[in-house]
Amino acid sequence: MIDARSLARLVRPGVSLAVAGGALFGALYHCRGAGQTLSLPGDLAHGLAAALGAGVLCAACSALNHVQERGADALMRRTMDRPLASGAMSVRCGLAVSLGLFLAGFILFFLAGGWPLLALGLAVPLIYNGLYTPLKRVTPMALLLGGLSGALPPLTGWVGAGGSVLDPAILAVTTVFYLWQVPLFWLLQERHGEDYRRAGFPTLGSRLPARLYRPLLGLWVGAYFIGLACLAYVCGPGSAAWLVPPAVFLAGGWALLGVARRGRAPAMAVSASLPLVLALLLGNTF
Repeated sequence: MIDARSLARLVRPGVSLAVAGGALFGALYHCRGAGQTLSLPGDLAHGLAAALGAGVLCAACSALNHVQERGADALMRRTMDRPLASGAMSVRCGLAVSLGLFLAGFILFFLAGGWPLLALGLAVPLIYNGLYTPLKRVTPMALLLGGLSGALPPLTGWVGAGGSVLDPAILAVTTVFYLWQVPLFWLLQERHGEDYRRAGFPTLGSRLPARLYRPLLGLWVGAYFIGLACLAYVCGPGSAAWLVPPAVFLAGGWALLGVARRGRAPAMAVSASLPLVLALLLGNTF
């Protein structure tokens, strides 16, 4: 019998909802993003199904990740109470939950967008669980690969709503999502560096001297904010195209100052800026 608390810890609902939100943005952006009238109701319904499928697939990947990293999780203070690491749930049970969620997510993707969307869905666990999870024990640069799976949610919602995988509008959003993922997780590693070292995960800060690590982190944070500002300027209708980019640059400057001073400002600015800007851009289309 699986208790609700263990199940919630297994599927990480906060992360899964965030992924579903990214896919929902992609769907709504396709339906209303270019100042068009509302697309056919069927397109929006398929986009919503794709967003739900993205959240379910994220939960499946999280559950499988808990199975894969149960030994390392038991060594880290912030993860030792996860259900498999603590022994509250068996490996067999964790696998059963993850496989059930994978099946549900793949079905939702196929119903929403057919084979193209299903192919995107299959790429997520292949990248995250098949490549990134084992490689991150070898090199902190594995995140450059793992970030690809985290950049896909808006693309899945877009494709589910009837958009093309190769449309420049959604590829720009996907690129910004990728630029957002990498520094955010490097900053997470920095904050929990002792935990990662205890579990045997190499961190970028431990592999590079400070004279290289801080500039590299700052370069990536700067690239993200430049990309976000460009997205706001190009895709933001009306006043947003002129008001949002300066605000983004100010936030980026604050984050870069935090990188230099080793404060918590970068993580706060990076984590909050993307959802805020995307919500503003999307809100201006209605």
